Amino acid sequence: MEINFSQGHLSSVVMIRISPGSDIIEGIEKVCRQCDIDSGVITCCIGSLQKFSYLIAVPLKNKIGSGYSDPKLLDGPLEFLCAQGMIGKEESGETFVHLHGLVSDKDGNVHGGHLIKGENPVLVTCEIMISQIQGVKMIRTYDPKVDMKVLMPFS
Repeated sequence: MEINFSQGHLSSVVMIRISPGSDIIEGIEKVCRQCDIDSGVITCCIGSLQKFSYLIAVPLKNKIGSGYSDPKLLDGPLEFLCAQGMIGKEESGETFVHLHGLVSDKDGNVHGGHLIKGENPVLVTCEIMISQIQGVKMIRTYDPKVDMKVLMPFS
């Protein structure tokens, strides 16, 4: 078994409200840049969405037998039930947000997956809590075992 880890601590909390029409991931990235958050955890995320654009894990004929689906789109209005995720950096230094969430449609059916940046606009509000991590750098790095970039912890 191979495990990558690094130990640090939570240092501060940032509370965010994203306004109607703004994209959730782009809003989180903007706050992270303004607050100098290089690594963090999205511990709470609720609200409503105009639409939900997401990916899900599907079987593929590749090295690991899986990958992401083509983008899926669900039109709103949608209740954004919850989301959680990680905040890190690309190797280039740009902020990277990896966010998974659940929504319910007008009939109460629940849908979920990996949110697509720039394609999840807020309907009424989105309230988010970010816990900043100190002592750990989460860097999005290519992993040859899975043939894709993933967030990896570094000291």
